[in-house]
Amino acid sequence: MRSASVMLAPALVLFIVFVIVPVGIVIGLGFFDWSFFNTPAWVGLENFKRLFSDGQVYRSLGITALFALMGVAPTVALGFMLAVLVNVRLPGIGLLRLMYFAPIVVSVSVSAVLWRFIYDGDRGPLAALGTLLGVEIPSLLNTTSFALPAIVVMMIWTSLPLAIIFYLAALQRVPEDIYAAAALDGAGRWRTMWQITWPNVASTTVVVAMLQVVGFTAGSLDFALVTTNGGPLDSTTSLGLFAYKAAFVQREVGYSSAASLLQIAVIAFLALVAWRAGAGRTAR
Repeated sequence: MRSASVMLAPALVLFIVFVIVPVGIVIGLGFFDWSFFNTPAWVGLENFKRLFSDGQVYRSLGITALFALMGVAPTVALGFMLAVLVNVRLPGIGLLRLMYFAPIVVSVSVSAVLWRFIYDGDRGPLAALGTLLGVEIPSLLNTTSFALPAIVVMMIWTSLPLAIIFYLAALQRVPEDIYAAAALDGAGRWRTMWQITWPNVASTTVVVAMLQVVGFTAGSLDFALVTTNGGPLDSTTSLGLFAYKAAFVQREVGYSSAASLLQIAVIAFLALVAWRAGAGRTAR
């Protein structure tokens, strides 16, 4: 028991220092009026009252939910299917796996440069394809209707490797004799996948879904900031980006902290929903 405590101690210390303490500071700042340069002044619940009467907050909440709704399910589904494809023993499969996993080591800034070029309405590959087909394709990141879906595609691209890694590990734990028995019973490839493979990775799906919920709700800040800065017309301003601008543009640290606490609550709620939905299916 003592050895286990010793092994857990470093992780616990890091969790306290980098999670508990920052969250505690944010909670405390939510009750103050502070702009970095003045002395913090106690305002009680005023920041929270203002937060729930601000229309932009509700719009940012909706945009945050859209990021999660549009991104989580495709990432989970594609992650599973791609993991099935690379879960084979063939010459050169290691190189193929490396290609799938490459986006996970690319920073958000580099990804943004790459995808901004792809989406460029004048010089990008999409524009060239549109010219070839005789269709005018606008610069997606500068168009209100397409900016958010375009960022979601970017996030799916960078999120897929993690989903593939989890699913690949789960697939390699499925006993081979189950597939052999299914083959003897005459089960086809699709029937085997959906009636044997998918149920055996159900618990992994819960974990992947929860991680993606957190990734798409919290990660939308990074991608929107470096690609559109929340535009056009605030159509990609998630709650995280709203809190960021409140702190570093408007210099309202207390108000930003209140918005950040709301974001933490939203992420926790969505992750709980994903876990409960997945746990219910796993139990069945």
